[in-house]
Amino acid sequence: MNLKFAKSGKTVIYNIIKMTIMSQKDLILNPKNWSRIATLWQRLQQSFRLMVGVPDYQNYLEHMKKHHPDLEAMDAKTFYRYCVDARYPSAGGGMKKCPC
Repeated sequence: MNLKFAKSGKTVIYNIIKMTIMSQKDLILNPKNWSRIATLWQRLQQSFRLMVGVPDYQNYLEHMKKHHPDLEAMDAKTFYRYCVDARYPSAGGGMKKCPC
């Protein structure tokens, strides 16, 4: 199957972003909206990370404070290592899932 849009995917995304910015220039450059834009950017980053399987450490910390205040939360490095091991288990012999 040959997907033509996949070959020019970066160009299409770039053009969409460019057209959106150019059409909303007065809103984007208005200092009143910068906090909204920053929030939107952070949520987009979080969404893309979750799409590719990178967990959100801040949500984990909030969950631990709210639901498990008596337990100590993992540090960031341990948390990410735990998530990678959970996603790609290799204990007990061979690897069950391919990490690529």
